[in-house]
Amino acid sequence: MSYQVIARKWRPQTFEEVTGQEAITRTLRNAVEHDRLHHAYLFSGARGVGKTTTARLLAKALNCHKTEKPNPQPCAPSDEAACVSCVEIAESRSIDVLEFDAASHTGVDDIREIILEGININPARDRYKVFIVDEVHMLSNSSFNALLKTLEEPPPRVAFIMATTELHKVPDTILSRCQEFEFRTIPTQKIYERLKIISEAEKINVTVDALREIARSGEGSMRDAQSNFDQVISFSGERIESKDVVTALGLAGSEMLTKTVKAIAANKPAEVLNVVDDLIGRGQDLRNFSRDLLSFFRDLLIFKMAGEAEHLLDTAVLSRDELRENSAPFSESDLIRFFNSLSETESKLREATQPRYVLEIGLVKLVEMRRIAPIEKILERLAKLENALANGNFQTENTVQEKPDEKVAEKKTLTVEFPLEDVPFPVSRSAISAVETKNPYGTANEKVEQINEKVEQIYDDGTSNRSNDPVSETIVELQSRRTESSFAEIPPVSAIQSESSSQTPSLTFAENAARIIESMPIKLPPISSEELEHIEDAWLDDAFERRLQQLGDDLRPIKNAAKFVELLLGENQPNSFTAKVETNGSGAATAFAPAKNKPNFVIPNFNEEEESTEIPVLPENPTEEEMWHYAQNHPLVKKALRIFRGKIVEVKKVASEG
Repeated sequence: MSYQVIARKWRPQTFEEVTGQEAITRTLRNAVEHDRLHHAYLFSGARGVGKTTTARLLAKALNCHKTEKPNPQPCAPSDEAACVSCVEIAESRSIDVLEFDAASHTGVDDIREIILEGININPARDRYKVFIVDEVHMLSNSSFNALLKTLEEPPPRVAFIMATTELHKVPDTILSRCQEFEFRTIPTQKIYERLKIISEAEKINVTVDALREIARSGEGSMRDAQSNFDQVISFSGERIESKDVVTALGLAGSEMLTKTVKAIAANKPAEVLNVVDDLIGRGQDLRNFSRDLLSFFRDLLIFKMAGEAEHLLDTAVLSRDELRENSAPFSESDLIRFFNSLSETESKLREATQPRYVLEIGLVKLVEMRRIAPIEKILERLAKLENALANGNFQTENTVQEKPDEKVAEKKTLTVEFPLEDVPFPVSRSAISAVETKNPYGTANEKVEQINEKVEQIYDDGTSNRSNDPVSETIVELQSRRTESSFAEIPPVSAIQSESSSQTPSLTFAENAARIIESMPIKLPPISSEELEHIEDAWLDDAFERRLQQLGDDLRPIKNAAKFVELLLGENQPNSFTAKVETNGSGAATAFAPAKNKPNFVIPNFNEEEESTEIPVLPENPTEEEMWHYAQNHPLVKKALRIFRGKIVEVKKVASEG
């Protein structure tokens, strides 16, 4: 006897053997048992889920000769006492059960010859004349129209059983005349159990993991899984293992899938490229790998969103613990982005001339997607930074420790109050902007000599008695007006003088001033003369005064402010100058630096009287000199030059239109 494939040899012969369609088989058994039979049935569903098998079982139940009426438990062909009708129907040679494929008989002539001409003839031997039409959606519109009247009012003892994989292609006029049953895909666990029964009966030595891989390869189709089982049996030797299944069917094993996901989680594009190279070396189908990886991403997403729903993870490759481990590095949004991106890659693989390159770029894109942060997280991050900047919630911490034998300039690092772990995108601590506020004068010992030179320029007598000098008075006045919020850390001058007199009685005023400057909480960085050029702006001045009032300043004039400013900033100016002090109407003193001898731009004088708004007259055919004179004296041009600090580069006369 010739070899019979597993899918045909192990086709279910009773309703109980049909796997994964319990609701449908129960409904049909009850209909047969209680004689509530419909004259037309329509079975729809995916391939290999039992539509044609159930149609044959229903035909056997209608015509079984063991009972005087339809039998809900038809005979099995292997039973010695099986009736002739059940055996013939199982072998597809019954006279009264006509089974044909609509894909090869699509025309109206075929329908007329097979169905319409013989439908009025009574069954030759059985109770019912049964027409089983497979892939009924392939019939033409004319064929469907020819069946309408027959389906609506068929002769007695006639039953139609139609099957299709594309229900949407069947006309509504046909659907309304049939009783529909939708066959579902079969869970992987039930396919595994059925394959286990077959392997034990056929005495095939196969491991549990290999059998699960075969069941998963069927993707819900029992016939596909059984055909794959046949293929693996032919490939393997005495024992079937997981590696044999992966090699024979070209599947991506769980090891390759987890390796890819871990490489994505670790941001290692080189690893995913090695995975593709390994797949090429094994000769596996890259599209199959993409589909398997899509299923794996789906399993990880379902586990994170509905981990308690075990029925949603029937097709999962890994166990629940392994799913938990592999899904931990990703968020739901990450997995959704991965799935969408990989779906596009899988679609491109269909027509790609170089599928390896397409898959490599697609997997590298998944690695790079780990750098993408949701817009909500970025906005939250920006809001925190704005609050920190507005409230001044910055803390300083020393980043460089001083060595015992050498002095190291102190570095200050701005840090915010919230941890770096809240940042939604990768940030290293070295990437945070560190602001080093170095003392422009060096240490106090280096400043003494520099400030002494400035003090000697102020006092011609060169005496060391500075008790009544203007700079000292200015420092005392500033110290007396300090507030807790702004200069709480500055010690009183008297305290410094008393401390210095107790330790080093010979300290000069410059040394005391140097210590005061060094004790200030804000150090002044080196400033060039260009940066100190003052621009008169009433709005900025008013805002500055309002801020001073908020900090507790009464805006009284500061005595000898010019001397104090020169002492603080004179060293930073390449071209020394004398600071000016102006007092506004509110009594506040403003110190600013005048322009250099050769400034970069001319500071406009906004206090001058309003210039003439008269527009000069330009001759009809002006010379270049006249055009320059016209441009330089035009009030709008002069105003623009003054506001934007510009200059005229070129003058052209534009011809008027018309």
